[in-house]
Parts: sequence; structure tokens; C-alpha cells
Amino acid sequence: MRMTTYRRTAMLVLTAVAMLLTAVVRAADPATTAEACWTEAVEAYAAKHYDKAVESLEHIIALGYGSAEVYYNLGNAYFKLGQSDIGGSGRPFASGELGRAILNYRRALKLDPSLEDARYNLEIAVDHTNDTEAIPHSFIVRLWHSLRDMATSNSWAWLSLLSLVVMLATALIYLLSQHILYRKIAFFVAVTALVLFILTTLLALSQRRAANDNTKAVVVCSDTTPVHASPDSSSKIIRQPSQGVTLRIIREQTGWQEILFSDGEKGWIRKSVVERI
Repeated sequence: MRMTTYRRTAMLVLTAVAMLLTAVVRAADPATTAEACWTEAVEAYAAKHYDKAVESLEHIIALGYGSAEVYYNLGNAYFKLGQSDIGGSGRPFASGELGRAILNYRRALKLDPSLEDARYNLEIAVDHTNDTEAIPHSFIVRLWHSLRDMATSNSWAWLSLLSLVVMLATALIYLLSQHILYRKIAFFVAVTALVLFILTTLLALSQRRAANDNTKAVVVCSDTTPVHASPDSSSKIIRQPSQGVTLRIIREQTGWQEILFSDGEKGWIRKSVVERI
């Protein structure tokens, strides 16, 4: 009887140690934990447990494995969570889920501007806010931004490098070839490659500048929040943007940030209710 009791105790101890070691290994391997969280998030989202999906995706980001795909799915989870009204408040996005959804859609697009699904869902989410119309850009500027956002800065840089190689190769053919037809073709290709090299280089620089812009932020309050004329709660309220409104931070002062709306109006907002993209 004693031997049997000892054996059972030993087995329980060994099992506990094995479970502890497994937990330690998983904790020591962030990549494994991130993979497990991703699986949990996918399963939770499919089962419409959006709060659990949000928790798992936020954990992945906290582990340092945030990507355009993770941010995009986190935006979807927040949007669905807000629509589902789990808290029973009687109105959608009562706990600030819309602002979080828009914030994560914008973060996804900052990492991968060619992610059309994120752009489409962002437009749907923004329709639920009281965001103002931006000052209209010229056709050329809109065309440039559309072209720039077709790829990441790295992709444009690779295309620029490829254009440079083609330009140098065809220029060499033009200089060394004795055949008139080959020289003409090489000259045309070299000029075209030069134009593409300049264009893709400018696009890469423009996209890199946009990706490194940390002045844009999103309002993440639960409903609306006041914007004051000065960094003082007793000053005049000039606007009350809703959650999800995107703005630009100009400067900071203790507990406050001076902001610029897309329509050009400026004001001061509490630092705690905005989060940088």
C-alpha cells in the first residue's frame, strides 16, 4: 500500500514538474507563444468570441510580433466586438471599440499600404465617426498618393534597384554594340529604365517618409471628447470629436497635446484620449 501511495505521489510530482517545464519553455519562446495566440485568435473569431480574439491578438503585439496582418485582424475583432454589444449597453461601440478598430486598421496600412481589405474596412469604420472632411488635394497629389500606396517603401526600393541595373546594362549594350538596331533598342530601354529609376526612387522615399510619420493619432475615447482652445480644462470647447477621429499632433505640453484636424482647425486635447498610429 505504501509503495503504491509513493508511486502515485511521485507520478503527480513528475506530472506537475513536466507541466511547469512546458510552461517555462513556452514562456521562454515568444514565437511559440505568438503562434499559439494566433491559433486561439482565429478560433475565437470564428466562434464569434471577439473579446477573446482581441485579447490573443493584443498579446501577440505585446510579444513584439505585430504585423500588418495582425493589426488588420485586431481591427476586425474590435469592430465586431463593438457591434456585438457584449456589455449590454444598448448601443454599438460603447466601450471605445470603434476607435481601437480604426487605430489598428491605420497601423496595418502604415506597415502595408497595399492591404486593400484594411483600407476598405477602414472606410466603413470611419463612416461611423464624426470625422471631418480633409482639405481637398489636387488631382496630381491624389494620384501620387494612390500610386505610392500601391507598395511598401522596400518594394519600391527593389524596383528602383532593378531599374538601375537594367539602365546600366542597356547603356553598356548601347556603347559597345556595333549593330544599329540593337543600339536603338538599348537606347530606348535605357531611357525608360532611367525614368522608372527616378520615379520608383521618389516613391520609395515618399513611402518611407509616410511610414516614419509618427505625428498622426486616433481618438480612443468611449464616445466623444472635448477639444479646448488652450491646454486648460476651463478654456472654451471648440469641438467634440468622436472616437475614431484621426488627427495630427503638433506639440505636447504636460498632460495635453496640440492637435490639427484634417480640415485645418487646431485645438488642445487630453493626452490620455489619443493614441499615435
